Amino acid sequence: MKKNLKKMLSYYKPYIGTFMLDLFFAFLASAISLLIPLAVRYITVNITKMDPETALRQVIIIGIAMIVMVLIQLAANYYISYVGHVMGAKIEYNMRSEIFAHYQKLSFSFYDEQKVGSLMSRITSDLFDITELLHHGPENIAISFIKIIGAFVILFCISRYLTIAAFVLLPFMFAFAFILNRRMKRAFKENRVKIAEINTQIEDNLSGIRVDFSTQE
Repeated sequence: MKKNLKKMLSYYKPYIGTFMLDLFFAFLASAISLLIPLAVRYITVNITKMDPETALRQVIIIGIAMIVMVLIQLAANYYISYVGHVMGAKIEYNMRSEIFAHYQKLSFSFYDEQKVGSLMSRITSDLFDITELLHHGPENIAISFIKIIGAFVILFCISRYLTIAAFVLLPFMFAFAFILNRRMKRAFKENRVKIAEINTQIEDNLSGIRVDFSTQE
C-alpha cells in the first residue's frame, strides 16, 4: 500500500507547483462559496434595521465585495478546470509512456499468455480512471473538507441545536457510503474485466478481417 502510494505521489513531482496551486484554488473557491451566503445573511438580518442612507452604503460595499469574490471564484474554478486538467493529461501521458516502455521490456512468453485486448484496456480505460483520481481526488478532498468543516463552524455559531440535528446523520451517511463503495468496487472490477474481453474480441475480429478478405478472393 505504501509502495503504491509513494509511486502515485511520484507522478506529481514534475508538476508540484501546478498541483499546489490547484489545491490552493480549490480551498479558495470553497471558502468563497461559504462567504457569499454569510454576506447575504448579513444583508437580510442587519442592514434591514439600519437607516436608508447607511443601509444603501453597506449594500453597495457588500455588493462590490461579492462581485469581487465571484470573479475570484470564477478564476479559481477556471484554473482547476483548465490548468488542472492539463496537468492530469500530462500525468496520463507520463504513465502511458512508462507502461509502454515496460511492455517493450517484457518477454515473448508473457505475450503468449496475455490477451492483447486486456493489455490495451490497461493502458487506456484503466489508466484513464487512475489519472482522473490523481487529478480530481486531492482537490475534491480539499473542497469537501473546507465545505464540511466551514459549514459546521458557521452553523454552530448560528444555532448549536440545529447544527447537531443537521450533522447527526453524517455517521449514517459515511456508513452507507462505505458499504456502497465496496459494492461499487466489485461492479467496477467486473466492468473492467468485461471491457478487456470486448477489446480482445474487437482486436481478434479486426486482425482477421484481412485474412477473411483474402480467403474470399
